[in-house]
Amino acid sequence: MRDIIDKIREASSVAVFPHVNEDSDALASCFAFASMLRKMGKKATIYVSGKVEAKLKFIGTDYVAYKSGAEYDHDLCACLDCGDLGRITERKEMFDKISNSINIDHHATNTRFADVNYVDASASATGEILFDLFEEMGVEIDDEIARYLYTAITSDTGCYKYSNTTPKTMRTAARLLEYNFDHAEVTRRLFDCEPLNSIKLRAEVMGGIRLFEDGKISFVSTDEKLGEKYGMAKEDIPNLVDIPRRVEGAEIAVCIKRIEGGFRANFRSNGDADVAKVAMRFGGGGHVRASGATIRSDNTEETERAVIEACREALEEIK
Repeated sequence: MRDIIDKIREASSVAVFPHVNEDSDALASCFAFASMLRKMGKKATIYVSGKVEAKLKFIGTDYVAYKSGAEYDHDLCACLDCGDLGRITERKEMFDKISNSINIDHHATNTRFADVNYVDASASATGEILFDLFEEMGVEIDDEIARYLYTAITSDTGCYKYSNTTPKTMRTAARLLEYNFDHAEVTRRLFDCEPLNSIKLRAEVMGGIRLFEDGKISFVSTDEKLGEKYGMAKEDIPNLVDIPRRVEGAEIAVCIKRIEGGFRANFRSNGDADVAKVAMRFGGGGHVRASGATIRSDNTEETERAVIEACREALEEIK
């Protein structure tokens, strides 16, 4: 962590990157990090790869949609919650131009792609790592930063119900609750607030659940164009892998979504199966119990067969 701190202290202007298809941990962590930098008197700009899911607007909207070829004046690039360079997509252009980078993450499959890397796979969320970083730096956490960090941690732990929740996670959350922000509203916006059209889309996907291996693999398949039927932009389609995850007896849950140029596959494990290894089979990565991959293919049936077979092999490994 000391090398990360040195890089931060030496910088005057920082480009902050969440991973593509930003989730709450990635985006809230970036807002917390940028706020910390500004408290230190530094410039900080958050760059996203495209449109951010409308559901996440409650976190904040002070970010810039990256445009290729534009000129930016930064002397450090900070990648947060990014497991590999592919997760910053076209922003790699800026990453290469700046040629000075740090990488802060909690994914065990992180490729350590930056000049200085701090990866703690035992942390529940990147937001949890940032809490420790800010304390180590002696930066005062204010109410706004506390809200960002609490949002990040609460999101990636599924409101503290996932197995990545540790005693340290709970102690960190408790300390953040000492600050003045509406934690109940954060939780509501993360887990209990969804547009009607999104609920209707979920209902349609729910009707297509398929089971394999005597119900140990729970599987749904969809298309990002399905959102058009419900008047939703593709980036606003909710995370659907939690639908098959809830099926009783499911050890591995899978959601495959057709996207431009291929498929996005998300995996969840309810037991001992290592879905990070499954995702890595397809060039992706993540955590033992939560992972994802982008699969370049134009054949739905072949892709589904390959994914199901990889899941079967993951189940065989724990017998």
